[in-house]
Amino acid sequence: MKLTKIVKDIVLEGNLSDHDGYNTEAALRKEKEIKNKNVKPEDAITDLDLNTLNRNQTIKEYGYGPLNPDDEKGSKKFWEQKAELWNTTPEAAKASRCGNCGAFDQKKSTLSKIEKAIGEDGKTIVKNANIGFCEFFWFKCAGARSCDAWVGGGPIK
Repeated sequence: MKLTKIVKDIVLEGNLSDHDGYNTEAALRKEKEIKNKNVKPEDAITDLDLNTLNRNQTIKEYGYGPLNPDDEKGSKKFWEQKAELWNTTPEAAKASRCGNCGAFDQKKSTLSKIEKAIGEDGKTIVKNANIGFCEFFWFKCAGARSCDAWVGGGPIK
């Protein structure tokens, strides 16, 4: 089975429309549009709706977050849940971020595509948010966040 098919199956294993309370119109439209189409991972770099669909699915299916990693009080519950899942402490869970995940692609060529897709301020946004591309779930990912699929050894440079 091709890797792209495997990842597409993972990302689309459940429909975003099945999840009440976290549906954006753009993501729902994209979900219908790609239902039976072959989607390439890099398409999410330039297609904001596809990126949003993949990110929203990762939030629901793999606990991607927290919303604002700099908000200690607001993200406390998120890190406590990650610690419980991983049988560790919240402090240890906080050390496992997208920015050091083995699936976090920050190759120069990838970052250049992301910057170009964002537009005029792309370089600044990528730098400020420590953006990379999640090779597991095909979306532009913020380095300070984490998800249940985190693996060590990253980022990909």
